[in-house]
Amino acid sequence: MKKEFSTMKDRPEVSIVLTRDSVAAGDDIDAPHEKKIKVRSFTDPVSLAREASANYLPNVAGTGHSWVCVLNEIEIAEIKINKIRPLIDETRYSDKNNIHFIYKSARY
Repeated sequence: MKKEFSTMKDRPEVSIVLTRDSVAAGDDIDAPHEKKIKVRSFTDPVSLAREASANYLPNVAGTGHSWVCVLNEIEIAEIKINKIRPLIDETRYSDKNNIHFIYKSARY
């Protein structure tokens, strides 16, 4: 079975609390932008980052910016406009799971 489709056998679905950095001053009003979701317990960090960020991260104009997906205080993936790069080999879950997305603005 492909790694990206592998899920934990004892817990095929996990609950996760999402939060993210604000991207502009006007965005601060809703900070920390908390959302609770249930996702398949993907063992592949790219699959988890893709699933968790879908319909959650705001659209930011321009290029060169990125997001770092942090699961339970461990950086698992970097998200750019058209690419997600894994930062670890395998995703590990806890009893309570939190993902925070750190915004990295473009540098010129």
